[in-house]
Amino acid sequence: MVSNNKEILSKKALNERLKAEIDPTDPKNFKGGMRRRDTPPVGAKPKNIRETLFRLLSYMGVYKYAVLMVFLSLIAATFATLYIPTLFANSIDRYIDLDDFSRFDPTNLYRIVIIMAVLAGIGSIIRFFSRFIMVRISQNVVKKIREEAYDKLMKAPVDYYDKQGSGDIVSRLSNDVELISNSLGQTVLEVLNSSIVLLGAFVLMFLLNWALGLVVIAFIPIMILFTIKISKKTRKGFKEQQVHLASLNGIIEESVSGLKTVKLYNQEKPFTDEFEIENDKLKKAGFMAQFYSGLIWPFIHFMNNLIFLSVIAAGAVLYLFTPLVTIGQIAGVSQYSRQFIMPISNLAQLFNALMQGIAGAERVFELIDAEDEYENDGELAIDQFDGDISFENVTFGYTEDVVVLKDISFFAKKGEVIAIVGPTGGGKTTTIKLLNRFYDINAGEIKIDDKNINTLQKDELRRRIGVVLQDTHLFKGTVYDNIHYGDFTADKEAVIEAAKMANAHDFIIKLPKGYETEVYEGGQNFSQGERQLISIARTILNNPDLLILDEATSNIDTRTEAKIQESMRRLMKDRTSIVIAHRLQTIREANKILVIDHGKLIESGDHEELLNAKGFYYGLYKAQFEQ
Repeated sequence: MVSNNKEILSKKALNERLKAEIDPTDPKNFKGGMRRRDTPPVGAKPKNIRETLFRLLSYMGVYKYAVLMVFLSLIAATFATLYIPTLFANSIDRYIDLDDFSRFDPTNLYRIVIIMAVLAGIGSIIRFFSRFIMVRISQNVVKKIREEAYDKLMKAPVDYYDKQGSGDIVSRLSNDVELISNSLGQTVLEVLNSSIVLLGAFVLMFLLNWALGLVVIAFIPIMILFTIKISKKTRKGFKEQQVHLASLNGIIEESVSGLKTVKLYNQEKPFTDEFEIENDKLKKAGFMAQFYSGLIWPFIHFMNNLIFLSVIAAGAVLYLFTPLVTIGQIAGVSQYSRQFIMPISNLAQLFNALMQGIAGAERVFELIDAEDEYENDGELAIDQFDGDISFENVTFGYTEDVVVLKDISFFAKKGEVIAIVGPTGGGKTTTIKLLNRFYDINAGEIKIDDKNINTLQKDELRRRIGVVLQDTHLFKGTVYDNIHYGDFTADKEAVIEAAKMANAHDFIIKLPKGYETEVYEGGQNFSQGERQLISIARTILNNPDLLILDEATSNIDTRTEAKIQESMRRLMKDRTSIVIAHRLQTIREANKILVIDHGKLIESGDHEELLNAKGFYYGLYKAQFEQ
């Protein structure tokens, strides 16, 4: 047994071994080798900032008046807040006489203090309602974007899922949409607020005293240069951190999902070593990101105090030796200097958050703009199929350079059972994918009842074809819900009757809650055979005109297989059926058996004819039953 081998395979050797076991007809394997991880490229900059930003803002067009109200409200709130230092400065110069304190009248100051408190309160209330409105708008916009993205997922062709990893798709609908939500609900509002505060403080500071305003402005280049420099390093650090985090998550996902294989090949150490290496990279990237990010606020605090002291010092000198300033102006400008500095730092950090939101929006828009398989749908509606199926010189490949099926032709009459056999990777399953129009053929024609399937509406086509797969998927919910999934218009009696026809009723009623028993994700609380019986009941309830069975009993024990075979015989009665099987005893009674190897139809006939021909089928039969 491999697990007893003392020689530990290298990670590269393990991957090469696993690659050799991949089905070459699986479209997911046409991407340059085995797809190890479904982790998205995190931290990438948006490719087209302007176009993405305008498209994102276009979603807010419905709320343009509300957005305008938020903008005007922020201006009003900023003016109310920023006018306080001017009011404070004027009250000092007007009501406080430094030469004679006996003339001081506190009544006027009390009145000014009350006015300043009212202005501060008004500013806070306006900002609260502005944030409330903006959050409502952003959540409505994000809800619409999320709905459009999910709707596109439901309409995207199957080959879209072949090209995109499941982790990447989930990341677009969760992480990237959340970045959009943060950008619209918080970042955009903060950018507007900081910009208005910055401009307002700049104007009011110079209106109060231009000389002291120049003192503040002198420090701005230093702050901007330092903030830009640190922001670049911070952005780079966080980007590397996210990249290494995604890679680390990929290692964890791969090792956990393939734990049995890891243990079977005795590969715990290579995975552990790779985890430790990536974990160390994540630690270093995280340290650098946090270190540089942590430098900004101490620097801003230092510059804030330095500018404040500089204004006081310069103001004192100018007050003593020139008539350019007053005590009130010194006090007012010193307050404006503090309000002027903070927005600069905020804008630098908000820029990173805004870019992340735009990058997220770009990825979500790529999903929304993906091909819709119903855009070029057929127009012919279908009420019912008689059941004649014909493949006429069908050629197909998942990529241009790899042809999976080559010039396949066969005909199935109404009610016939057609079996497809052949070695793994020969193209058997691809045949039924083409019949469902999961993919469109490169050449030839596929017809049902003498109608080209490209002229038929896809949803109606698939509704009339029942499929029972080898790996059955059950959804979260109850057993009843999973059977009812076949036809939501059916009543409870019809669901129970379908379960009886599928030989599933007996085991269902023995469950703790019968048909109301909860199904765990993927149906893991049921055996493979039980999942197959539920799936067959679902298909019976759907009452399809055509039936496809894709190795439906390959992983089933003999006793359960007998039950499933009985259920399938009931299901196949009077229906044209296509059966894909490795166990040749399950298709001995088929009207016609097609042998496909390397994408070519090499033999066809019934069981006895193919045995007498002593060809490829004869070799398969001998290999299974006469060893």
